[in-house]
Amino acid sequence: MRRRRLPDRRTLPGIIKIGICEYTLIHWDPVEAEAAGCRGECNIFTFEIRIRTDMPDSHFAEILEHEINHACWAAAKLKGRASEETVVNRLTPVQIAARRDNPEVYAWIDRAVAQKE
Repeated sequence: MRRRRLPDRRTLPGIIKIGICEYTLIHWDPVEAEAAGCRGECNIFTFEIRIRTDMPDSHFAEILEHEINHACWAAAKLKGRASEETVVNRLTPVQIAARRDNPEVYAWIDRAVAQKE
């Protein structure tokens, strides 16, 4: 079975809309990411999502989705001790809107996680 090649992730849109905010997607230098001690980061004050570049596409996609979820959490104004049902009820419409507003990003994520790397 022949796998379709993913579009280069550097061609992903540079802006990801979450709620009323627009986050800049930054392809994070691995040395800087290592110094920060993480693979990805969502800064809700500067509206930046950083994902380190030295990972396979499937890992990059998972971390991108994870950081988008942090932005959704902030957009839903959730508190750290929210109950599971509250989290699900509040995050679901924000996540659906994020998918609707960023079809290229989510199409890329869907294809990346389908890859077996």
